[in-house]
Amino acid sequence: MKKILAIILALSLCLCAALACAETVKVGVVGENNEQWEQVIIPTLAAEGIEIELVKFSDYIMPNIALAEGEVDLNAFQHYNFMNNWSAENGTELVAVCDTLIAPLCIYSEKYTSLDEVKEGDGIAIMNDVVNEARALRMLEAAGLIKLAEDITELATVADIVENPKNLEFFEMEAALTASMMSDPSVHIAFLNGTHAKDAGLTNDQALYMEQYDPNNPDMHGIINVIAARADRAEEAVFARIAEVYHSDEVRALFDTVYKGVYIPAWE
Repeated sequence: MKKILAIILALSLCLCAALACAETVKVGVVGENNEQWEQVIIPTLAAEGIEIELVKFSDYIMPNIALAEGEVDLNAFQHYNFMNNWSAENGTELVAVCDTLIAPLCIYSEKYTSLDEVKEGDGIAIMNDVVNEARALRMLEAAGLIKLAEDITELATVADIVENPKNLEFFEMEAALTASMMSDPSVHIAFLNGTHAKDAGLTNDQALYMEQYDPNNPDMHGIINVIAARADRAEEAVFARIAEVYHSDEVRALFDTVYKGVYIPAWE
């Protein structure tokens, strides 16, 4: 009996030691499309004693606040332009632990099947954060629907539109709301990024117009998504290990089988 009790005690001490050694990393994410974390990264790192806890947010406002205040250790939802702009505006430096994906911005509609159908006075649902609004406006300019001022030195806003021949009406809103606004009678086309498009059950094939990523254009580097950390913690070894697993062949395969072009791997 004493031997049995000794064995039980030893096992209990081993279990307690293992739990004490386990490291938990909280990662802020937006939306429900987290297969790379749930199917690959979390189980892989769990086997190494690293627990990843996903903290889900519904908008682009709170994840960086949570990171800055230490409520999460990392977040994975934003691109360089968004992160750098947020850091400059809020006085907390966030940096990239690694590149993750490219989520092309797309134009969708429940009313039209082509941008050629856009009519006089039509409404456009567009995100109201300055960096993604600028992306959307550049796309509309490339599509020939508007013209922006040539001397823009800052990120473009609707105030920088100098030609709007169809008198399009712009409805600026938080990015998470544009999908639901597509059914509104006043909205004829809407901008959605990869996360919110997939949450809405939409694919790139259904888009009327899709942002084209050119890896040889340095100006487009800013739309690459990242895993972000506070600058004072960016060099932690566990973060580097998370980046390694994110860049694995198993995660790469999910971009083909699950995301099917909604997300494009950014580390190749």
